[in-house]
Amino acid sequence: MKKILITGFEPFDGFTVNPAAEVAKSLDGRKVGEYSIRGLVVPFDYSKAIEVVEQAISDYDPSIILCCGQADQAAISIERIALNAISTKLADNYENTPESDIITLDGPVAYFSNLDPFQLVKALLDSGIPAHVSYHAGLYGCNWLLYNVMDEIERGSLDAKATFIHLPLLPSQSIEKDKMSMATMPLEMQIEALLVIIKSLS
Repeated sequence: MKKILITGFEPFDGFTVNPAAEVAKSLDGRKVGEYSIRGLVVPFDYSKAIEVVEQAISDYDPSIILCCGQADQAAISIERIALNAISTKLADNYENTPESDIITLDGPVAYFSNLDPFQLVKALLDSGIPAHVSYHAGLYGCNWLLYNVMDEIERGSLDAKATFIHLPLLPSQSIEKDKMSMATMPLEMQIEALLVIIKSLS
């Protein structure tokens, strides 16, 4: 069977849960169509995260990599571009901050994801799941991870297709932060969204 690696960051920003981690855990070990799925929870740690992902890629040899993270928004967003830039002010969960605002000094300014986001968004909308294409994954861990994965692909050391998927917060997170106006989406719909995406890749 073909293999898909789904990554999700551990909770951060004061939350005790991250929808991306929950989706990765929920789908780990499942088989969907022609794909088998490995779900991986990634530490939000600039010193270790890439090593953890690279080890999983080496062990599992996926042809598709779907990196996931959370975003304060009402719809799922499929990222189109990874920028070679990162904030040096926002620390990870372990108080690490990047030494430079450039991710890879000898890398290009940006990479396009090599998975068509428009196809994925159409599949989600056709299934009644709010989604859109995003052209900016931010300057934090999500963009950083996507850029590093695309860098490996574009330099020829990794033969795979990849993108980054931002997932809305969970209802429990709005309760946790006591922000009832926060945009949320139930975990069940987020899991279904990843299943729709995977089926659309066949």
